[in-house]
Amino acid sequence: MSAPETSVRVLQGGEVSFTAEARAIQRAARALRARVVRLEQIVYFSTSTGDAWMLDPREGTAAWLARGGDSLPIPIRESAAELAIEWHADYRIEGRAFTVVERDSGSVRTILGYPVADIERLSCELAADGASDSRLSAARERLKSRRNEPCPCGSGRKYKRCCLRSDEGLVRQMTAAPQAEAIEHVEPVAPPAGAAIGEDPGGRYESGLPRKLSSRLDALWKAVNVVNQPTAAQMDELLGELLALPPEATWWNEVLSEFARRNHPHLHAVFRRIAAAVPHTKKTGMASFYWAAAEEFAGKKLSALLPELVDGFCKLDRHSYDADALAHIEDYLLAGHFEAEALRLAEHFLPIEREDSGLMSYAVPGTCNLIFQLRVGIALRSGGHAAASPQELAPALARDIEEEIHAEAIAHAARVICEPDSRSPWTRAHFALVTGDIRTSDRAWQECLHLYGALMGVARDAWRCESFPPGCAFLGLSRLLESVYNARAEAGKKRKRKPERDNLLDYLNPDGMEARLARSCRDLLGVNEPCARILLDAEEVLLRFAIRHQLTADAGAAATRAELARLRGVLEGGR
Repeated sequence: MSAPETSVRVLQGGEVSFTAEARAIQRAARALRARVVRLEQIVYFSTSTGDAWMLDPREGTAAWLARGGDSLPIPIRESAAELAIEWHADYRIEGRAFTVVERDSGSVRTILGYPVADIERLSCELAADGASDSRLSAARERLKSRRNEPCPCGSGRKYKRCCLRSDEGLVRQMTAAPQAEAIEHVEPVAPPAGAAIGEDPGGRYESGLPRKLSSRLDALWKAVNVVNQPTAAQMDELLGELLALPPEATWWNEVLSEFARRNHPHLHAVFRRIAAAVPHTKKTGMASFYWAAAEEFAGKKLSALLPELVDGFCKLDRHSYDADALAHIEDYLLAGHFEAEALRLAEHFLPIEREDSGLMSYAVPGTCNLIFQLRVGIALRSGGHAAASPQELAPALARDIEEEIHAEAIAHAARVICEPDSRSPWTRAHFALVTGDIRTSDRAWQECLHLYGALMGVARDAWRCESFPPGCAFLGLSRLLESVYNARAEAGKKRKRKPERDNLLDYLNPDGMEARLARSCRDLLGVNEPCARILLDAEEVLLRFAIRHQLTADAGAAATRAELARLRGVLEGGR
């Protein structure tokens, strides 16, 4: 995942010139603002130490633009008919190290602390542009299908229950996002009249601020950045100065991330101080602040603080909340096993999401499904003691989500929750994947209900045997099942025949696990880490269940354990 203090943008060729973007990245370096920008084939980046570079990833060439906050001559000749760049060096990235070889002297310099992960991701996009165009065209073609028609992928499921969500997300990501990024990039080619020297309109504060205020912000940040490792007292003093300024002048998510990067020993106190003092309005961007807090708490092994985000985020309203931030915070809570808090957040914002006309069509049904799965899981804690009968439990499960969740699915869940544990042994047949179309075949629909009933049984078993939160377990197992159906659909398209594996337990197999999980946890910049952790938890819950009930061979279980441990190690290493 990208460093949270780094701003990443992708620009189109018609937006600015290469020379203008070089000047913009120099201004960012002077303001000690970390940014990464790709303009067509060129990647520009600046750092919080005042360095700036431009790179051509295809050729591995580089040119200094700023060093220690001081701008260097821009090596670009640009006209309507010509673009010529005088590259000074060659570069390579090895792990977290940025190594540059100067062409004139042959000297080699290795630098740590550069945003190498973001640079590599943008570099990979250059090669992926052609593939992305074809994926976008295919998604647009599928979106011509009706929601209740069979999915074009051939899975046999309704389009709305299969590929609709991913297709809409892909189109939204690849068309709407670049437009938003272009609007966000407000840094002008030249500073406006009266602007302070060194002012960075794209930095930690909004453009258009009075000159005196922007100069004050510059001075505050520079006073801290000149110190290699500021003390907690120095950072607290900076925070006090920032809080004394108009609250909309500061990007509070970046303040928290910067303090986390500098290892502030009391990050929870910084969070509480900002959350208590800053108004929760659209201008202050507090939705992004809570998102950043979730990332930092999880990354710093402070997950016990995650529930504190809920009270703060619930202060946001229809105009100040952010749907993406909400979804990510919910996933961080679930990955931390805070199911009651995630449910509270989802229930609180469901009416707000219903009023938000800017959301994709799948957003509200997705929230309703999340609420239903968490309610079911939490009810499994007490089982038959939760209500006198399924008829009394069903209305509680269905409250406010009746239109989006099938009534028969609610009634079936209530029966599973209230029934005593089955005395008959578990068999692999309980986990047979659904065959047929659940829209037109009653048999397929009943198979679907029974399979989800088995997942509820696994969640209850995990709670009783391991004290694993059943809401997190049931939701994770449901996402795992969805990832399996998607993998089957993709495999069926490639092989043009029915996939060989027709049982959920068959997917407790290292073969293809990493690719399947990665496809199910895509994010704008790599893998959605909390989502990946939820799925890994689900795999482990199902594996331990299969071992307890002798549904898998010992040798296969050992190999799966090893693969799951390796994947967790990969996630840890990405932090």
